[in-house]
Amino acid sequence: MLKVNNFCDFMSKESKLCYIKENLASLAHSPNQLVYSGTTLYFSFEFGQGEYIPVLLNVETKKLTVLRGIKDAFAIAKDPKTEEIYFGGNYGIYKYNPTFKMLKKLFINNLDVWWIQVKKKLYFIKFPSLMLYYYENKTIKTVQATKNSAVNQFVLDSDDNMFFINTTGLYGIKNGDNKVLFLKDKPRFFGIAVDNTGHVYLCSENGIYVINKTEHKVKRILNVQGVLAMTFDANNRLIYSDSHEIVRLTPVSRDEFSNVDNIYYVSL
Repeated sequence: MLKVNNFCDFMSKESKLCYIKENLASLAHSPNQLVYSGTTLYFSFEFGQGEYIPVLLNVETKKLTVLRGIKDAFAIAKDPKTEEIYFGGNYGIYKYNPTFKMLKKLFINNLDVWWIQVKKKLYFIKFPSLMLYYYENKTIKTVQATKNSAVNQFVLDSDDNMFFINTTGLYGIKNGDNKVLFLKDKPRFFGIAVDNTGHVYLCSENGIYVINKTEHKVKRILNVQGVLAMTFDANNRLIYSDSHEIVRLTPVSRDEFSNVDNIYYVSL
């Protein structure tokens, strides 16, 4: 259980909520892809020679466990329907069932997988081309809407609209349409994630942003520096990694805190 220590790490001027940091893990090289399921946080770390080893972190006990049997696990995603976890890297894609602790390698070979998302279909980005594909019925097909675009990372929101980032900015594709819409080029976004309600979040060098679902406008909500990756726990609390640790933010009422000096305010 998180201990409230009467200190507010971040505060929202609009909601009057304090956000307190909980260190989940301290690492020499923090991960840049995070997945949460049940009480487990999945990520990977570089083992050497460019190979990434998958790790399970029990967020209640803070126990770290290496998941054996996977060769290279740079990309990680969760199927929201089945809670199965997918790992991808230099040797293709693996599927892991955490309930039965069963690991299966999919029939996708000769691929270097950069990023994975699972929602009705298995989508993945191939490295180094940064082209987006999907896997269905043991067949790999190109996502036609992005065939002329590099895709560094992408997610699907609750309406199955696609949002993706690359070195030139943030883009969106409305569900059922093949037209790529340019949304924003500054700041440069390094990571993208979707929360449990289907809202899309982004991280950049100067904070964390959310996309307004109605207007598709981008708004900064949190002034946190150096964020590499984000995900959300079962209670929709933000978990992020930076260069040295993995942190969970818990919102609490400002009235619970007696010391509000040296607060980092949220920019809204």
